[in-house]
Amino acid sequence: MDKYPEEGEFVIGTVTEIHPYGVIVKLDEYDKEGMIPIREISSGWVKNIRTHVKMGQKVVTKVLKVEPSKRHINLSLRRVSEQQKKMTIQQHKQEKKGRKLLEYFAEKHNIPMKDVIEKISKPLSQEYEYLYEAFENALINGKKVFEGKIPEEYIDDLYDLILSTFELQKVEVRANLTIECYEPRGVEVIKDALKTEDPEIEVRLLGSPKYSVKITSSDYKTAEAILTEYSDKVSKFMHDHDGKVEFVRIKK
Repeated sequence: MDKYPEEGEFVIGTVTEIHPYGVIVKLDEYDKEGMIPIREISSGWVKNIRTHVKMGQKVVTKVLKVEPSKRHINLSLRRVSEQQKKMTIQQHKQEKKGRKLLEYFAEKHNIPMKDVIEKISKPLSQEYEYLYEAFENALINGKKVFEGKIPEEYIDDLYDLILSTFELQKVEVRANLTIECYEPRGVEVIKDALKTEDPEIEVRLLGSPKYSVKITSSDYKTAEAILTEYSDKVSKFMHDHDGKVEFVRIKK
């Protein structure tokens, strides 16, 4: 089946052509080309495209429109945040490492790669969006995560290979927040609002009413989700207690 990216997906590609009207990008994971129209290069005025992209440059873009019948893929560079760029690059690197691991597994056990895909990769894709997520879950919870999903005779060797190849990475996302409360017991209310049992969340006082929040997790996608959930919780709590909160995401 001819595979195309989905609209809204973030993809990595290589700049292969630069024209006055836009840029042609070869998509790494789809063996297809997409185009970034000049209006999607930057949020500002683009006088010269070559000041924004170079030939051979790796870029992270957002898929805006896909028309398989015309073989058209429209992309955007300006709609990709710095954090989304980091997240996509990290996912790509980890997924590439996961595929290399399966190739080595197939070679070591003299198994055709198509069989490894059918018996390992496809079953795991039913539960995990990315292959590396299954491997990271095995690092955390042990080889039992593969039971009932892949052939039993593969589990021990695959798990040992994961242990020798993967390690749990740690990434950080940060935000500053300004928090104020107008109730008589405002200090206690703020403490209750910021309180968390999650070891991945660290809150520090910068100087009243400003605080810093640091999220540490295994990947940017999870870290961003934790930050969003925490900021929503704090905001709701303060809204219910005559207070206000302003979160400002820190870009590295």
